[in-house]
Amino acid sequence: QEEAMKIREELGHELVGALPLRDAILIEPYTVVRAAIAIMRTKSLGCAIIVKPGRIPCGIFSERSVLDALVQGACLDEHPVCEFADKSFLCVSDLDPVSAVWDAIQLKGARFVCVTDRDGKVRGLTGQRGIAEYVADCFAKQITVQRLGEKPWMCEREGA
Repeated sequence: QEEAMKIREELGHELVGALPLRDAILIEPYTVVRAAIAIMRTKSLGCAIIVKPGRIPCGIFSERSVLDALVQGACLDEHPVCEFADKSFLCVSDLDPVSAVWDAIQLKGARFVCVTDRDGKVRGLTGQRGIAEYVADCFAKQITVQRLGEKPWMCEREGA
């Protein structure tokens, strides 16, 4: 618990621009749902940023949005993505502290966070994966990583 607080405090000193950013998929508000899904599948990304002219973000269309469209019985070839924009859309500037992304994930349950430049234009995408990679790289001594396929260390028996 104390170590996590130290890491959280350190994240207040680093800028979001230091995080590994993924290229964001940018779509217009009136892109039909099926087309957005096809682009997301092609790029193997679970969301697309809905943008106004000039790459200004105004929403996010995510896997959650797809489920909402399906539950509502919407025709995927007729309804635009803006009708199903994910309500958990969060944007941070590349000049904000990394702790802003940490808070968005921990307190608001965000999976993806849009990162903008100084002009408010989409620069990239980060989120759970980006913060995990950053923490693993920068705080390797403070965290323990379990190898895949092995038993967790606490399940290993010692002695007879």
